Amino acid sequence: MVTADILPFLLVTVGFLLLVVEFFLWSFVVFPIGFAFIALGFALLFHLSRWAALALFFGVASAGYTLSFIYLKRLKGKENLLEELRTQQGVVISRVDEFTYLVRFPLGAGGEEVWNAYCERELKYGDRVRVVGLKGNKLLVEKEEDA
Repeated sequence: MVTADILPFLLVTVGFLLLVVEFFLWSFVVFPIGFAFIALGFALLFHLSRWAALALFFGVASAGYTLSFIYLKRLKGKENLLEELRTQQGVVISRVDEFTYLVRFPLGAGGEEVWNAYCERELKYGDRVRVVGLKGNKLLVEKEEDA
């Protein structure tokens, strides 16, 4: 049987274990519960009433889920941006290292974005490229052959 002295430490431990699981899953489903268990453990450790601790648990979990849904919505916006970039030509503006380049893409209404791009072919200033995918945190590009 778990005594009242051990329960806060057990809840904090379970919370940290859930955060470790979330680190491997990247589902954004487990992490709010992990933080909520940690908050509940600390609330009980500092002798908050059980009702206040329970309210804190549900408040932290609700806030965590709200923030994770906002974050996921922003990630989906990035996917749409990638699809928009795939339809456009970019221009190489500088070389960063052996395979990495800075590429400028026009984005409607006079706007533009500069991205790190990866290409195994050597590119030079002014080369036109198109996006074919992602490689890590860089756009994977190919040189557009002049017609």
